Amino acid sequence: MSSHPESLTQHDEDALVRELAQQVLETTAPEELAIFDETADEYFADPQGVLDAKSRDEAVGFGVELALLTPYILAVAKTVVQLLASMVGDAVKKEGQPSVNSFIRRLFGRREQGPSAPETLTPDQLALVRKVAVERGRLIGLKADRAELLADAIAGGISVAPAS
Repeated sequence: MSSHPESLTQHDEDALVRELAQQVLETTAPEELAIFDETADEYFADPQGVLDAKSRDEAVGFGVELALLTPYILAVAKTVVQLLASMVGDAVKKEGQPSVNSFIRRLFGRREQGPSAPETLTPDQLALVRKVAVERGRLIGLKADRAELLADAIAGGISVAPAS
């Protein structure tokens, strides 16, 4: 589907989704970090099953009410990472960046080896990311206020160019 030869491999996409989701969890639901890896593994094995509360309750099996935010964060983060990959593909080609993967990592404010500064999005690009995050959150069943909160946390984790 992507027209970019440098598009993300499934492994890179999943790693970026995990990274963004963990970053969002640190601010929205830090108590879920302890079970993040297990929840993420379940999500990547069966995204729809993990998002379905009824099957999740049955899987737990011992009557614990789990209203985890992590699966929803992962689902929204996946959509955002895919959007970012399509948005930055041309910039990667134009600027001779090593990869879409490293470019997106720098958008998250994470530096890979070397002194390079984080990449940034324009305010308009960030507004699009936030809009897509809200839409995806609503589509997978989050209430409007939760979808907005999640979108704000995702947008907050992405570097934005200062307004000129």
